[in-house]
Amino acid sequence: MSDDTLQLSGDLIQKIQDVLVETDPKAQQPIVAVQYLSAITGFLVAQMPESVNERKEYLKQLSQFTESVFVDMESRKQAAPPPQQEASGVWRPGDN
Repeated sequence: MSDDTLQLSGDLIQKIQDVLVETDPKAQQPIVAVQYLSAITGFLVAQMPESVNERKEYLKQLSQFTESVFVDMESRKQAAPPPQQEASGVWRPGDN
């Protein structure tokens, strides 16, 4: 995996979600947008020229990276009072 630092920002995330919403308005719901991003990840990794075992290892590393970002963001939320926001949707098993 790359050693370069990623430039993650709220603006970048919003732009990506906006592109998803253009295709599927349900992607306004974060859980739907996340499902698209997961599917895109699987699709792109499957297209890589490395061996199946290497690509599976990449998926494991990406999963660990995702969890690391999640843990970091959760610790930041706990360190500062969260801004007031409205709920942004409800996900039910089986919803597409």
